[in-house]
Amino acid sequence: MLAERLAALRPVVARHTIERDMEGEDWEKAVAINGLHATGEPEFLDAAETLVDRCVATQTSAGQFSYGSLDYKPWLQQSHLDSFQGISDPAALGQGVLDVYQRTGEQRYLEAARRQYEFFGTVDRTEDGGISHRREDVELWVDSIYMLCPFFARYGVAAEEPAAFDEAAHQAKIVAKHVQDPHTGLCRHMWKETPNTFPQGAFWSRGNGWATAGILDTLERLPDDHPDRDDLVEIFEDVASSVVDLQDASGFWHHILDDPESPLETSGTLMFAYSFMKASQMGLLDDDRYEDAARAGIEVTLDLVNDDGGVERVARPPGGPDMPFGVTSFGQGWFLLAAQYFV
Repeated sequence: MLAERLAALRPVVARHTIERDMEGEDWEKAVAINGLHATGEPEFLDAAETLVDRCVATQTSAGQFSYGSLDYKPWLQQSHLDSFQGISDPAALGQGVLDVYQRTGEQRYLEAARRQYEFFGTVDRTEDGGISHRREDVELWVDSIYMLCPFFARYGVAAEEPAAFDEAAHQAKIVAKHVQDPHTGLCRHMWKETPNTFPQGAFWSRGNGWATAGILDTLERLPDDHPDRDDLVEIFEDVASSVVDLQDASGFWHHILDDPESPLETSGTLMFAYSFMKASQMGLLDDDRYEDAARAGIEVTLDLVNDDGGVERVARPPGGPDMPFGVTSFGQGWFLLAAQYFV
């Protein structure tokens, strides 16, 4: 029954996704592109390629995809941030760019990925080498585990560049070092180097989803004999084992994981469904409770797909507490990414 419903809903969600105006987006659009690729359907693969071509066409002179995250962000009005120019976020589009390169073999996509990769040789870092998530302050955000690390690992494969594998693993470990709570295993949203503080320290659902999905997508392409592989597996297992126990009886996870008074939220729920099923298939999780949690999670989201194919109850950017809910490009993408493991 679940597989049948998903098979019917997936093209509806995908068509709504490609009809969205994503011109000014970067990481939000990146997840949508990844979701379209996950369908494997020619119609949606072609649409993803069109989106990727636009990301490459709007790559900045510095090498960042899709306008370089330099535009004004409408969600700043609802954020604790005064301004935001992302360093890490445009790199998330690199996964889609390299998907198209793998599919077409056209060198221009690999060249575009190279320029985005080499951009990170010019950016601010923490004293221990972590790439700052934004230009205004040296901060590490849990988001970067997904925005950066899978792209670096994929570039390592495509360009046969061992240093990219090392950077992928190093960034995941450094971010986790600073944002993962040693008592709970969960990840906080962001850490600021000076002063040593958590400007936003909640155990945000989607933030922990960035950690689990980002590490898995990195491990998928990290060489089996890479010296940091076991460390990444341990980080993933710590987060996953904490998250699974916090699932609400409804099948959702709360927007703030350890706050049962915070709303039930869709994107984090789909990210955990994706992560738990993918990890089980990779042999990293062998306890049935993870697959059971994943199945309950995606099943409860099916009734949130509206008649137009929009996936509802997704917390809008930038994340953290008190964000309004709605339909977003990344919410569409996570539905499609999770669905592939159940159809």
